[in-house]
Amino acid sequence: MIIIQESVISFIERLKASVKSFVDRLKPSVVSFIERLKNVKKVHKIVALCVAVLLVATVTLAVSGLHLAYNVVVDGKSVATVSSKAVYEQGVDKACEMISGSQSNFDTGDIKATLSFADTDIDATAVATAILNGSLSVCNGYAISIDGQAVAFVSDKSVAETLINNRLNQYNIEGAECVAEFAYPVAIDNAYFHINAISDAQAANDMLANLDVITTITKTTNYTVPFETVTKKTSSKLAGYVKVTTSGVNGEATKTVRTVLLNGEVTEEELLNDTVLVVPVSEVVIVGTGKASYSSSIQNASASGFLWPLSTRGVITSYWGDGRNHGGIDIGVPSGTSVIAVKGGTVVEEGYRSDYGYYIVIDHGNGVKTKYAHNKANSVSVGQYVSAGQVIALSGNSGRSTGPHLHFEVIINGNRVNPAAYVGL
Repeated sequence: MIIIQESVISFIERLKASVKSFVDRLKPSVVSFIERLKNVKKVHKIVALCVAVLLVATVTLAVSGLHLAYNVVVDGKSVATVSSKAVYEQGVDKACEMISGSQSNFDTGDIKATLSFADTDIDATAVATAILNGSLSVCNGYAISIDGQAVAFVSDKSVAETLINNRLNQYNIEGAECVAEFAYPVAIDNAYFHINAISDAQAANDMLANLDVITTITKTTNYTVPFETVTKKTSSKLAGYVKVTTSGVNGEATKTVRTVLLNGEVTEEELLNDTVLVVPVSEVVIVGTGKASYSSSIQNASASGFLWPLSTRGVITSYWGDGRNHGGIDIGVPSGTSVIAVKGGTVVEEGYRSDYGYYIVIDHGNGVKTKYAHNKANSVSVGQYVSAGQVIALSGNSGRSTGPHLHFEVIINGNRVNPAAYVGL
C-alpha cells in the first residue's frame, strides 16, 4: 500500500525544481558578492567566501541527493529500501521461488513511499532475501533432499548430518574398509521454508530409515591352512602297523574380499586376493597292509593267550590308526558270522550305541578288556562269565558302519592299544 499520496509526491518534485531555480538565480548575486570582496580586508574576504561556498554546497547537496524511494515492510519492520514498485514486485516473485515446501501464511510484506538520500539500487534477489529473513513465518535452515526433491526440513545442519551418517554407517563392519552410499542422491542444502514445515528428528530419521543403503566392504583376514595327511600303505608291515614319519604343520594365508551389501544383505562378493604366507607341511603316515586269515573255527592261542575273534577267516579292512585315529581293527565278514570271545572273562557291557551299534565288552582281569562292535545280535548279558572260544554274538552292520564287519578292540588299563599282536598278527 502506498502511504504517501501522489499529490504529496508531486509537491516534493515541484519543491526540488523551485530550489534548483533559486540556486540558478542566486549565482549572479554570488558573483557580484565576490567582486565586492576585492575591496575588503583579506581576513574578511576569506570568511565571507567560505560562508558563500558552504551555503551553495548545502543547497545543491540537498537538491541533488534527495529522491523518492520505497521502504519494504515485513511483519511491521522495514527490511529494505527500493527505487521502484517494480523492483519490489520482482523481489516478491523471487521470494516465492526461493521458499521451499508449503507457502501458507507467507507474508511477502508491503511498501511505503519515502524520501531518501540513501542508495536504493538493489536487485530483486537482495529484496527477496530481505523479505524472507524479515518474515516471522519463514525459517532459514536446511532441507534434506532425495534425488533433488526436498523431503524434510531442519533448523540445525548438524542434526541432518548426524541422521544421515547414522543411516549410512548402519551396516559397516569393524576392522574393514567401508564405503556407504544411498541408492539415490541425498543432499543437505541451505533453504528457506515455512516455520510449520520443520521436521522433528524422529520424523526425519523414520524417513531416512526407508532409504536403500549400498555398503561396499573390503576386508583382509588371515586364516589357517590345515595340513593334509598322506597315508602310505606297505605290505611289508602287518595290518595294524602305523607310524608317522613326517609330522604335519599348518600353514598361514591371507585373503582380501570385497562384499557389496544392500541394506545389510549380501548382493555381491569378490575375492580380490588370496596369498599363502606359510606353506603347510603334509603329515606322512606309514600303514601296514599285511593280511592274516585263519581257516579253523578256533585257532591255537597266540603268545598273549588270545584267540581269533571270529569263527571263520576274514579280511582286515581297516587297521589300527589308519590315518584317522582308529581305535581297533575292522575284519570284514558276512553278516551273521559267529563272534568268539578271545579269552575267558566276565561281560561288563552289552547293549547298543549310535556309533558302535550292538556291542559287547568283556573284562579278562588284570586290567585287560576286549570290545566287539557292529554286531547283528548279542547272545550274552552283563555279569555273565564266558569261556575262551564261546560264541557271544553274530557279526553285522549296526551303528555307524560302512558294511558288514566286526570292530575289535583291546583295552589295557582303560587305554585302547593296537590289537594286532594280541591276536597273532
